Amino acid sequence: MTRNKKHIKGDQAELIAQEYFIKKGFYVFKNISQHRPVDMVVLDKDGYTMLVDVKAISLRTKNGWKVNRSPTKEQDLLGVHLCYVNLDTKEVLDEMPSKRKIKNNIVDIREWKK
Repeated sequence: MTRNKKHIKGDQAELIAQEYFIKKGFYVFKNISQHRPVDMVVLDKDGYTMLVDVKAISLRTKNGWKVNRSPTKEQDLLGVHLCYVNLDTKEVLDEMPSKRKIKNNIVDIREWKK
């Protein structure tokens, strides 16, 4: 059985984000439910918790523009933070990058890092 490419990208992004938070010294608790408002709970040494939903940065195939993600109403009510992962560079971002170099309406994802 072949897995959906979107699900594979999502799994990769979550693993990169988990590693990122663990290396920063946080405790990471992964949600095991398939349909959920958060991917993980991040806990610091003082007991502060952050609900995190991880999104892989994606570009539209038809024109190269980034796919914007926004929290659901439920996520807004819960105070969920969106975390973005660039699968090419393994960079974890706390906001969707907006700086882009446009050439023929194509976004060069390598330029987002700068």
